[in-house]
Amino acid sequence: MGIVWSARSRGLRGEGFIRTVAGPVVAVAVLTGCGPSVVDESTDVATVVVGAGDDAASELLARIYAGALAGSGTRTELRTGLGGRADYLAALDAAEVTLVPDYTGRLLRYFAPAATDTDAEDVFEALARSLPDDMAITDYAAAQDRSVLFVSDATAARLGTTELAGIVGRCGELTVTVTGGFEENDGLRDMAERGCVPGRVETDDAPGPAAGGGVAALTTASAAARDATGVALQDAPDRAPGSGPEAGTGTEPPVFTAQNVVPVFRKHVLGERQLEALSLVAGELTTADLAEMLDRIGGGEDSTVVAQAWLTEHV
Repeated sequence: MGIVWSARSRGLRGEGFIRTVAGPVVAVAVLTGCGPSVVDESTDVATVVVGAGDDAASELLARIYAGALAGSGTRTELRTGLGGRADYLAALDAAEVTLVPDYTGRLLRYFAPAATDTDAEDVFEALARSLPDDMAITDYAAAQDRSVLFVSDATAARLGTTELAGIVGRCGELTVTVTGGFEENDGLRDMAERGCVPGRVETDDAPGPAAGGGVAALTTASAAARDATGVALQDAPDRAPGSGPEAGTGTEPPVFTAQNVVPVFRKHVLGERQLEALSLVAGELTTADLAEMLDRIGGGEDSTVVAQAWLTEHV
């Protein structure tokens, strides 16, 4: 069962947008199907327009959500090439598209730049409170593109730990090489907020952990992470959904902000069957799935074929 979260339901209002964009529209085949009822005020819309930004992950996720919606019997159109986050959220705000996929943490920092939540549930709930009045979100997937640090085996042995919390007091000894995705995730800010400020920071979209204290700062679904050698430093786990807030448990939240895949859509537009279709994606899509599909696309496969193969197997 899907639950819709929005600014209205959580009592806060975010800022709106005024920019508009244009992009190609692709029709998605309509299949028949149905799902269990979902409690929501929305009603089925005649056509759902799913938008995507310029990058491969955005288009892939849009194709997956569009395919799942089509499988619910919804007439669906896909609109790609909408630009960056500000552009496709502007298109959503202007009702040029109905839904766009994104990551929870990046959306939260977009709408609420001062937010400090890192746990997956906390980020999701904070995002719901931060959305503009005309937008809503529903279930997030386990799949995410979260920040992660890799070190060489020799560096892990020298530091005496494979846990992220264990290096906090020694960050000044480290040279950290960051990727663009890590920067987009505000990974260095997350580290600094725990008192971890690297001695040196370099930039490279294909780094490898070097001997002598080198650290590769990557994201979990990236090609760099798939090809990384060495040891991934373990962050604190997210709390289980519905388990209550971190306060008072004695457990530190993760250092790095959750970046779970989530659909953001126009409020009061999607009905029960559409919300159930989105929840099916949330229940099936994993980080390993996302990384593997992006690897195939990076290797030259068409995103339409890759997305359809996943949908055939999982939805």
